[in-house]
Amino acid sequence: MSLRSELTRITRTVVAPAAVATDRDHRFPRAAVQAFGRAGILGMTVPRGLGGGGQGPAEASRVVEEVARHCAGTATVLRSHFAAVAVLDRHGDRALRTEVAAGRHLATLAVFHTGDLLAPTGTASRRGDVVSLRDRKTRVISAGEADSYVWSSAPVREPGAATLWLVSGHAPDLLVPAFPDGIGLRGSGATTVWADPVRVPASCRLGADGAGLDTLLHDALPWFALLGSSVALGLMEGALAATLRHRRDPAADLARMRLRTDAVRVLHDDALAAHGWEPARARRKACQLTLAAADALLTVTDLAMKLCGDADPAVERGFRDARAATAVEPTADSALDLVARHPFR
Repeated sequence: MSLRSELTRITRTVVAPAAVATDRDHRFPRAAVQAFGRAGILGMTVPRGLGGGGQGPAEASRVVEEVARHCAGTATVLRSHFAAVAVLDRHGDRALRTEVAAGRHLATLAVFHTGDLLAPTGTASRRGDVVSLRDRKTRVISAGEADSYVWSSAPVREPGAATLWLVSGHAPDLLVPAFPDGIGLRGSGATTVWADPVRVPASCRLGADGAGLDTLLHDALPWFALLGSSVALGLMEGALAATLRHRRDPAADLARMRLRTDAVRVLHDDALAAHGWEPARARRKACQLTLAAADALLTVTDLAMKLCGDADPAVERGFRDARAATAVEPTADSALDLVARHPFR
């Protein structure tokens, strides 16, 4: 069975039937994650030579968008996983990447911060072969559920803005509080992760000490931004489809929903075309996309609520998910600040 057929089967038989309970009960979509693993979706972006699917951001975007039409929280879990795997594929060891390829490993990012988006607030100190990481990471997706975190800290010794680490999701010194009662994306497992400290082997460093910013700018941020727009596109397409089930007028509002969604898709496809070929242009396009997708998502889901009211619970859930999605870093404001701090030439 093809990957697309498997995706359709899982969204219809696992993701969609659980969407209401995932939102209502703040339930992490473990059954969906396991199904994605068995189907090869978790490992689809790992090179074929390691047993993965060898797919790129375009294919991952289609997966995330399709899942987001049914459950944006579950799509957000995939969004963070694929962005983390982009980092691991560059700097992770072969054994870990093989586990990801086999669908037995869920990864996530713990690298974004309020203020200067990519400047870590935490510290790293080394004693012998052990590094102690101290930080408080907010709104980490799949917190307490992922098998590993791509974690950022200040450098240990070398100059630079950041160093990246692989932190086990089962590390005993990590504190993950209960999921907060957020407005939306309640199945994404987004909450704070405390390390005070968490101790990891020095060999868990991803890349050179002090070189983490380049990896974040080149790998993590473009993937995360692209897939964030895929979540937005899935929510907007879902809102439009639900609205059309209940209303066929006013035509002007429906046209506005369609055109705003299509405009984001044009920018999304443009950013995809630049990805991997022109890094500076790709980052600039990713930031433009973040700004446009956030504004369009709020407009489209506002209109869906205006036209449908409480006629369809999925519209109300999408309305809440949209507001939560625009609060996930990098937000539109963070994207603007990032361009100001790190101009893309």
